[in-house]
Amino acid sequence: MNRFKQPIACENMNHRRRGAPVAHCPQCGQVVNRDIPRRDCSTEQHALSRRRGSVYCVDCGTQLIVTSI
Repeated sequence: MNRFKQPIACENMNHRRRGAPVAHCPQCGQVVNRDIPRRDCSTEQHALSRRRGSVYCVDCGTQLIVTSI
């Protein structure tokens, strides 16, 4: 049994922080702090997060920006 976490491809530092200040990563949408309850956000909150450059909502994990390769 592997006791260590799997490596994360995302470079956002919230993955490495104990007690991250947000529930979800703004770059990949994965949960980074399970102690913060999931929120239902409004479209206005999501619009503000998009303007800040977040790809995913840090409160609910919804994808905000569609990225192309």
